[in-house]
Amino acid sequence: MEETLDTNLAENVLDVPRMVAAWQEVLVWLKAHAANIIIILVVAWLLGVLSRILIGRIAKVLEKTHRGDEIAVLEQEKRVKTIWSLFAVTVRVVIYAIAVLMILAELGINITALLAGAGIVGIALGFGAQTVVKDLLAGLFILIEDQYRMGDVIEVNGGAFGGTVEKVSVRTTWLRAFNGNLHIIPNGSIEAVTNYTHNWTRVLLDFGISYGDDIDTAAQVIKDTALAMARESEWEHVFLSAPEVLGVEKLDDSAVVLRLIAQAVPGDQWKVARELRRRVKYALDEAGVTIPFPQISVSYLKEPKGEARQRMTDGSVYGYGKQDERGRLDAYGGGEGE
Repeated sequence: MEETLDTNLAENVLDVPRMVAAWQEVLVWLKAHAANIIIILVVAWLLGVLSRILIGRIAKVLEKTHRGDEIAVLEQEKRVKTIWSLFAVTVRVVIYAIAVLMILAELGINITALLAGAGIVGIALGFGAQTVVKDLLAGLFILIEDQYRMGDVIEVNGGAFGGTVEKVSVRTTWLRAFNGNLHIIPNGSIEAVTNYTHNWTRVLLDFGISYGDDIDTAAQVIKDTALAMARESEWEHVFLSAPEVLGVEKLDDSAVVLRLIAQAVPGDQWKVARELRRRVKYALDEAGVTIPFPQISVSYLKEPKGEARQRMTDGSVYGYGKQDERGRLDAYGGGEGE
């Protein structure tokens, strides 16, 4: 029995005509499909190389559009490299995925079922994670457009949240408020951003003077004080332009309002404004210019005596009748109480 099996096995293994026929079938298949598969692989590889080169050049161009100090420049370079490396990987994954599908089709595998299954899975994931996808897309555009970066002071959605940016990721933005609270905001929920530290900022201050003071004198005092501060070594690097008094901004109820403006380094506008207010206050006081404040004048009548007091009590001085012991008035003006 065992000898019979060994004989059959040897005959099958050493069946040269069958082996030759099988090898011929392999050669025929290779002639029909191998060339296409090789072409697909070569084209996919070339597209991957070209995309990497192109994306690298775009990243280098964006790195040159930096702003801020040396630390900010290094941070922006790292951000650009991170973004475009992620983009390059995504492009290569798409290219190779398409190449794999084309090769499977060449191998005779029905990829329609695979695509249909992938579509169903994609739809399910899309419904389940559409918020996450929205956050990722919004974060990607925030990083690409450089709307804000770490260290910027911003407000989100019309002042709903505000503070210093501590971290920007593809999905969330971390804001540290002035009181120390940390706001973690999904990027997809950010509709509007106000950036207070982008490229340059403007110091805008209004000073009110009394209507009795000379406007030109007060304006000159404010301007001289601001220019003197801008020339000091401690502050000259903060001012990006010479301070300027625009003139009378408005005529308020109790003051003539003069407006001062100056461009400043981003992030320093608040300390510049505080110091300018302090110096201008002292300068106006020294020049004898009054900074008005709301006042209320109260007038009162002296207490009437004798007959005049009686007339006010019974109402005859006003012509509307007397008051009875309960304080009621004669509505008909007859002078008699009820």
